[in-house]
Amino acid sequence: MDGSVLKLPNHFGFHQLKFLHLEEVELSNEHLTSCLFSRLEKLKLDSCNFGTMTMVDIASTSLVYVSIKNFVDNRVSFVNCNIKISCPNLKVLKYGAPLAKDIILENLFSIEVVHLFFFDSDDVMEEIGMCVHKMIKNVVSTSTLKLCQSSIQGLYGVLHGVRNFPVTFYKLKCLQLAVAIDKSCMEVMMLFLKHSPNLEVLNLFSDENYGWDEKWKFHDPSESVVCLESHLKLIQLAGFKNEEKEIELLSFFLKNAQVLEELIIVWDIYNDISEEVSEEVLKFPRASSHAVVSFLNCKPKSRSRYRYNLV
Repeated sequence: MDGSVLKLPNHFGFHQLKFLHLEEVELSNEHLTSCLFSRLEKLKLDSCNFGTMTMVDIASTSLVYVSIKNFVDNRVSFVNCNIKISCPNLKVLKYGAPLAKDIILENLFSIEVVHLFFFDSDDVMEEIGMCVHKMIKNVVSTSTLKLCQSSIQGLYGVLHGVRNFPVTFYKLKCLQLAVAIDKSCMEVMMLFLKHSPNLEVLNLFSDENYGWDEKWKFHDPSESVVCLESHLKLIQLAGFKNEEKEIELLSFFLKNAQVLEELIIVWDIYNDISEEVSEEVLKFPRASSHAVVSFLNCKPKSRSRYRYNLV
């Protein structure tokens, strides 16, 4: 459905429906799935408006996939609405939209993939951080986690100075972060690494970089980072701009990732490729004798398209 107001009936349901995709629809029913869609497995809400609703309640034992994306200016619709998701068999949750008044996750016992991307200005960074902090505590069983830069910077505000994460992601295998190579993002990245002991893949996208306190270091050598010592096999840094802190980050990974098999560096689309820099990185000391370092050209892709890929 596209460009309509959706008023679902309350006296019967679509009991055989398994996939529902709504686009640019104004919703008017709070309870989306509990009664009307008893067998629904996949729900996609793209650029939907919640109108005057104060609660969107997505509750289902059949849902395995939920995606909420909104790249248009519907912030008012979200800021006045609570979103509650309670789906014990849900495997995939993708949220790419403005920050809602509250996002409540319950009973996500089967979750495997979580993508969080918020489209908000800096004045709500603290609220984003508190929301993400609460959400990740309820998705500890996920094997893939993807977070936007706003999520990372918001978490830094919540966790700054805290040496321990609220949870440990024992099942996390793949971590994907959009970051600035600065103190706040790198500190949160290191917290994730320290509390994801079985992590195998780290995928970073380097956005605008603003530098950091020169006294800050990636890692205290006295602290153990289990994934770097025994599990992390693939690291990719995309958006590489040949900046000093990016070079330092690459050196850190090569020096500390003991079972690393491949480090992939993807040049930023707006930067000229430098063979000299490639040769410099290739000479860095490596903790893993099997590590292969590769430099790749970025395929033409606008940052807006990258935004969609995050979720």
